[in-house]
Parts: sequence; C-alpha cells; structure tokens
Amino acid sequence: MGKESIEVMARMTDTPIVVKDICDKWLLLTYDIPHNEKGDKARRDFLVKARSIGAAWHTDSVYLMPWTPDAEVLALKLAQTGAEVVVWTSNTTDANQAKVVTESYDRNIIPVLDDIGERLDRIVVNLHKKRYKRAEKMKVKTESLLGSLEQAIRRRGSADLFTYWTVLNRRFAAL
Repeated sequence: MGKESIEVMARMTDTPIVVKDICDKWLLLTYDIPHNEKGDKARRDFLVKARSIGAAWHTDSVYLMPWTPDAEVLALKLAQTGAEVVVWTSNTTDANQAKVVTESYDRNIIPVLDDIGERLDRIVVNLHKKRYKRAEKMKVKTESLLGSLEQAIRRRGSADLFTYWTVLNRRFAAL
C-alpha cells in the first residue's frame, strides 16, 4: 500500500494523517533514575508512557522518538520526578541518514503493534472460554494502547505503520 492509498483511506474514514516517508526531527532522551521505591515507580510510569507515544528503546536509559510536544512533555515529567534527564534534539540535514534513523525507529514500533495483536488474540481466547471479565479488562487496556499509539503513528506519518494499526483497530472494533 503506497502513500496515495493511505491518504485516500484516511480521507474516506475522516482520519487526519500526513504521510511522510521519513522523519527529520528527532528527540533522544537519556535518563538516570535512582533505584529506590520512588525511582522505580517513575521508571515504570515513564516506560508505559514512552511506549504509548511511540518512543523506541535505543539502549539502556536511552529512547528515540519523533520530536513532538508529547515527547517534550514526557521528558519534562520524567525530570520532575527527580531523574537526571538529558534531551538531545536533532534536525537531520542528510536525507539518507534521516531514512536510516526513520527505518530503525519504525522497526522498533512494529513489536509494540505485534504485542497489541497478541493481546487481541488473547481476548478472543478469553471470550471463547467464557472469561468475560478478563476479556473486558483486557479490552479496556488494549483500547488505551491503540489510542495512544494511533497518535504516535499519525505524528510519524508512516503509511506502513498506519496500515498495520488500522488492521489492529478494525480487529478490536469487531470484538
């Protein structure tokens, strides 16, 4: 599916998306959080939110994400917990390098989408086994994950990621 077909599908479903082959503005967030009760909670909260906005794990305590207001707020909130946070921003001027970084970022988003697909599979299994409360609880969390990731994918503008997300969202809607 190409850029044009995603744009047509977006118009037909009244879904605002600007398709971009590459992303040229990036935020690299590094952090150091003490290992104590408060620090461990801050780390868990950060990791949940980072994943939901599409941040890609680079190395220990280093996350890459498109440079957006959500990424800036995430960095600020993490710093407010007492963590030592360093934010690196970049406007890529080399198109080939921007393509490499963008492709790497996209590869890191796919496992998050895969996890949502696996959650959908487990919801179906729970429904078949008449575990309705468990299925409903999973649906609530899955809906939240889909919603958060939708925003990240729209900001990124990847036609492939948007298509994958759309398929998962339709599967969820059919439950």
